[in-house]
Amino acid sequence: MSVYWQLSLLALSLGLDNLSVAVGIGVQGVTRRRALFIAAVFALFQTALPAAGIWIGIAVGPRLGDYAGYVGFAALFVLGVLTTALALRPGKSGFQLSSGPGLVLAAAGVSLDSLAVGFSLALVGFPPLETVIALGISAWVMTWAGLHFGRQIGQRMEEWAEVAAGAVLAMTGLALFLHKLLG
Repeated sequence: MSVYWQLSLLALSLGLDNLSVAVGIGVQGVTRRRALFIAAVFALFQTALPAAGIWIGIAVGPRLGDYAGYVGFAALFVLGVLTTALALRPGKSGFQLSSGPGLVLAAAGVSLDSLAVGFSLALVGFPPLETVIALGISAWVMTWAGLHFGRQIGQRMEEWAEVAAGAVLAMTGLALFLHKLLG
């Protein structure tokens, strides 16, 4: 199988993580303009972290690679639980995932596994520039699609949108953690 075919499958796989998290964010309701910005933030993280992973992988080696994914999945789970808990508190506003610290935490959490991927890719000789470009494009497209789909769901759920957003994030983090642990 050619390196570019493998790279396409990898970009799709990592992009699916972004899709699932973006659905959770989109449920809270985002404008189209905000969705473009959020997708750009996710794409930035999804290109920067693998690039850092490639650089570190070349410099340090494979010993660190496995742990980054676990940290990212745990961060998503905790962020999801926090979002749900804050949304269920009477009279309190929820944790906004479409801006500020919530957006950065969501984008970083879903992209930390890309840091580990970068370590691995450096060791097997994937082309670095093409890799980060493919991952960034995939992240942007999948995030935008997830936000759009989530927004459609959120408009129908209104009062439970923030609870649903937190639940989706927590379940995504837990599922990714279990997949990595058992796979």
